[in-house]
Amino acid sequence: MNNDLVGSRLSELPKQFYHGTRAEFKPGELIEPGRADPGNPLHSMVFLCPNLDAAIWDSEIATGIGPGRVYIVEPMGAVEIALHLKNEKSTGHPTMSHCSREPLRVKSEVTSWHLYHGTKADLKPGELIRPGQTPNFGNKTRKTTYVYCSRTLNAAAWGAELAAGEGPGQVYVVEPTGPIEEDPNLTDKKFRGNPTKSFRSREPFLVKGVVRDWPGHSPEEVEAMKKGLKQHEKLGIEPIDD
Repeated sequence: MNNDLVGSRLSELPKQFYHGTRAEFKPGELIEPGRADPGNPLHSMVFLCPNLDAAIWDSEIATGIGPGRVYIVEPMGAVEIALHLKNEKSTGHPTMSHCSREPLRVKSEVTSWHLYHGTKADLKPGELIRPGQTPNFGNKTRKTTYVYCSRTLNAAAWGAELAAGEGPGQVYVVEPTGPIEEDPNLTDKKFRGNPTKSFRSREPFLVKGVVRDWPGHSPEEVEAMKKGLKQHEKLGIEPIDD
């Protein structure tokens, strides 16, 4: 067995798996592992994960020309824990955690999403998150013209951890009160597509609920991200907020 793979018994596996891709599948169809490559045994694997954010990320950076798609899948054979992506942890994004040498059966496509907002503000359901605030990044003398949200908890966690202000970070489920658009600060920059599923609006967001026990990043990852943002400020790099 490859040293980067650790076997898992079916009884220990998560109850639901996701797979991200740009390929279009229907319920009941099979997602086959890639063609085996003797020089790279991982090409004979198909990847899956119980973390929806990781599947969203994979769907956005996947090859192909269609929109990113996320499926709920059922493994048709043995599943292994994949540790081969551990070197990507420094980027602070979620990675696929499991793999299989056998196909995945598509159960359904994920088409309904929550939207999240991360902040240090203490808010209650029914309150509005409005633009016109002091920004977290860049020139602090200006006022924001947008409010921001994400379909992934990972991106919202970054918002909560990096937000200015005192107190613990908070993540809320929000509902737009007006049109939303993709956030140009996080779209087609370092990675293809919009892997954080980040959006913005000139209209307020309505707080629908509070996310408890959201998964955060390690202190080392947060500190590295803060250093990167400070470096951007020194270079005069401002967020796109106009």
